Formats: sequence, structure tokens, C-alpha cells
Amino acid sequence: MTRRSFLKTSGAGAIALAAAKTSLFASEAEKPLRVALIGCGWYGKTDLFHLIQVAPVEVVGLCDVDSKMVEAAAEMVARRQPSKKKPPVFGDYRKFWPTNGRKSC
Repeated sequence: MTRRSFLKTSGAGAIALAAAKTSLFASEAEKPLRVALIGCGWYGKTDLFHLIQVAPVEVVGLCDVDSKMVEAAAEMVARRQPSKKKPPVFGDYRKFWPTNGRKSC
């Protein structure tokens, strides 16, 4: 194998791989990921808002024991996510994420 044939083959392979990767993830880009947050303090909101900036996500719920904190976070999320929907809020994570009788860790 010559250097020229190697470069042609590897270049064609790289282009084919790039095209395949684009088509594989095209269907995933259509549906936003569903995300929920337990703990709506500064760190939790910061992580959530960074995620909203870099990925197509839909916030489907917020949970915090502080009712004022979770309501404020819900208002902020409604302004920042593309759908402008206010996510449901919970004060108890067991209502937020029911275990259906299963024991959690």
C-alpha cells in the first residue's frame, strides 16, 4: 500500500463516518431530552440552566423542600426553556419520583 492510496482510503472513510454520525443522531435531535431537578438551590439551578443552554431539553419537574425556592426556580425555567412551560413543582421527592413499592438505594 502506498502513502497516496492510504490517504485516499482514510479520507474517504472519515467522510463516510462523519456522514453516518450526522444521520444517526438526527432523530435524537428532534426530540428534546426530559430533565427533572431535585434541589433548586444555586448549584442545582446553575447546572440546569447550563444544560438548557447546551442541549435541547424539556424540564418536566422541579423538587425542593423550600416552596419559595422551587416556585422561583419554576418561573426562571419557564422563561428560559424553549416551550415556555412552567414545570410542575414538588416539595417531597417521593411524590416527584415515586418508587411504586421498590426500595431505593
